[in-house]
Amino acid sequence: MIVAPLIHLLRMHIELYESLLALSRRKTEALKKNDIEALSALLADEQKHILAIRQLEERRQRWLKETLGDEAATISQCVHLAKGKEREELRECQARLQTAVKAVAEANELNRQLIEQSLQFVTAMIETFAPTLSTYSRTQQYAPSPERPLFESKA
Repeated sequence: MIVAPLIHLLRMHIELYESLLALSRRKTEALKKNDIEALSALLADEQKHILAIRQLEERRQRWLKETLGDEAATISQCVHLAKGKEREELRECQARLQTAVKAVAEANELNRQLIEQSLQFVTAMIETFAPTLSTYSRTQQYAPSPERPLFESKA
């Protein structure tokens, strides 16, 4: 089985994920510095990377469907079908891709936590400086006690 096109696609995936990882790390630094302009530019670049990854994934699925008849085939299944050098190259690509995807996920989790902390800080500041509503509220209705009249006639 000739899996050279799949290896090429996987290497392109790896390059994109490694580039996305670099963007995620730069995004972490922008979040730490509160650099909104840099963060906006990084988010735009990130969206371009995600689009390119989706397109590559579609190409990979098309190739799998045309070659194996199964667009959901995994890299591990292709490794078993490959022979010799191609098998080793597929294993290497699989390991590198798993490492890159895991690193991007970890960087994104860190960025999520940083954003959450920033939002908590902003919320706390808003609550601290925002005017509060009246502290008096009418929560219960007055009900006179049935034993005593509302007004006493003896004064």
